[in-house]
Amino acid sequence: MATNTFGRRGVVAPPPRASFQPVAAPIAPAVMRDSASSSSEETLFRDNKLLADIPFLTIGLIFGLLLIFALQRSLVIDIARDGSLDVRSLIAYGATSYDLVVGRGEWWRTGLAPLLHGSDWHLIGNCVALFIVGVRLEPLIGRGWFSLIFVASALAGEAGSLLGNAPGMPGVGASGAITGLIAALFVASFDPEADADQTMSRLKTSLFFGVPALLPLAFGASGNVDYFAHAGGALAGGALAIMPWLVFWSYDSLPRSASMTLLAGCVGSLICAGFAAAHYSSYMADARQYIRASEMPANTREMASRSSDLVTRYPKDPRAHLFRAIFFIEQNSLSPAETEVQTAMSLAGSDAAGGPVRSAAQAVLAQLLLARGRYSEAKAMAAEPCRAKLGEVRRMLDKTKLCS
Repeated sequence: MATNTFGRRGVVAPPPRASFQPVAAPIAPAVMRDSASSSSEETLFRDNKLLADIPFLTIGLIFGLLLIFALQRSLVIDIARDGSLDVRSLIAYGATSYDLVVGRGEWWRTGLAPLLHGSDWHLIGNCVALFIVGVRLEPLIGRGWFSLIFVASALAGEAGSLLGNAPGMPGVGASGAITGLIAALFVASFDPEADADQTMSRLKTSLFFGVPALLPLAFGASGNVDYFAHAGGALAGGALAIMPWLVFWSYDSLPRSASMTLLAGCVGSLICAGFAAAHYSSYMADARQYIRASEMPANTREMASRSSDLVTRYPKDPRAHLFRAIFFIEQNSLSPAETEVQTAMSLAGSDAAGGPVRSAAQAVLAQLLLARGRYSEAKAMAAEPCRAKLGEVRRMLDKTKLCS
């Protein structure tokens, strides 16, 4: 991602040494040119430091993400009480999971998921991080390198997500790409020719965003945050950022093909969008057979009380049968509860979003088996949900030591 000068277009590095040149360093034209052959736009940006330092690419990416999310909201089936978009809609748009990308061969999802977001706050958080990091990084390394890191980190983040998360766990978001930029800013902070204030500002920004994005991996990350995407993006961004130290490239020596990375990424995403459009109607038709996001029970008591109605209206939704199992458990009717749990597991196996539900159903069945004194069977049934690391499910199993 970076160069040994981290300069802007039209800037040359100091005579051969593998170091980074700060943005504020004196600059000189890299190549003598006939003034008649230079475009007015190039001259304007080269001679006007204020314009050269404005992160136009960062701002453009943010506007692009905002427009895409506006389109998502206009097409969404339903919105949950907490503002989250219906997961079925996200799958129809291009969310990724191992089951969808590898199991169903829908590789095109990897070019769309990094541009999608699951809620207003998900989008806002990513855009704020992208802006703060981009303001510091884009003028430092140039738009070509910035584009290369963003696209490469987005793809690496998807790879990390597919490899690290449970097979049926859908995921969306630009955080993999953004974490790659954060890692690149961290590497760029060690520019030996930058002044102390610049170094501290870059380090503080990269650590402020990077530590919470990656540290939970050390403690068995769980929940709804895709820390594996963060890890994949950070590895790609850091690796690209450190390349100038290894191969002594400067920004001006960035291959033309690499400087066109963002354009190639846009074209690739449009191609992927074409595949998504071809599958869209079938996924959306299937989505209408499942409980709407706004209808989801808010707590266990509501799950039990509404379970009969939900099973009647949505017989193909594994969640409805899981809620019914909870009702029977509360009535101490363990045999009907076990039947409903097994039905939920069976339906979840063919459900594009059924991975988390299947894990939850297996955890409930493990508890039922344990209550009947069948410890070895309960332990075996708990193995998969224990590996899935779903927060609530894992906590439930930890209480009975089935994951130990």
